[in-house]
Amino acid sequence: MGPRGLVGPTGETGVKGQKGEPGEAPDDSNQRVAFTVVRTSSSDASTSFDTRLPFQATETLLPGTSFDLETGTFTCGVPGTYVFMFSVCKSPSSSYLNVQLRKNGVVVVSGYSSDSGRYEQVSGSAVVVLQRGDTMYLTMYGRAYSDSNHLTSFSGFLLYPE
Repeated sequence: MGPRGLVGPTGETGVKGQKGEPGEAPDDSNQRVAFTVVRTSSSDASTSFDTRLPFQATETLLPGTSFDLETGTFTCGVPGTYVFMFSVCKSPSSSYLNVQLRKNGVVVVSGYSSDSGRYEQVSGSAVVVLQRGDTMYLTMYGRAYSDSNHLTSFSGFLLYPE
């Protein structure tokens, strides 16, 4: 047998095949999704309504739940109806704190405090329908405070899968 020959030119594109059968969607009916994240550092300040509130620790993070602490972002892996809650402590060195819960960048609910000179909790909650890949996160304008007592937290859980 002789040496292998040169590779020839690419041939013409063939006829497109028939469409395949639809695949099965994953069964999310038994999926459990839940998280609670907290801040442990003293404070974060923002002069823009688009500043995401990061977190440093997880209190609860069920397997399969996708939460990025650095960006403070939950990414939906199981479509369905979710409940989200937040409680953010306003620093007494700030005259205001505005916190917004956002779905894919759009404000769902907001909380606000303008009492200067005091620690105050800004909180909110919402029931939100999510599709796979949707994101939920908090933004803040002002100064948030926390410490080892976890005065700032964000929680969410799947209420009903789609």
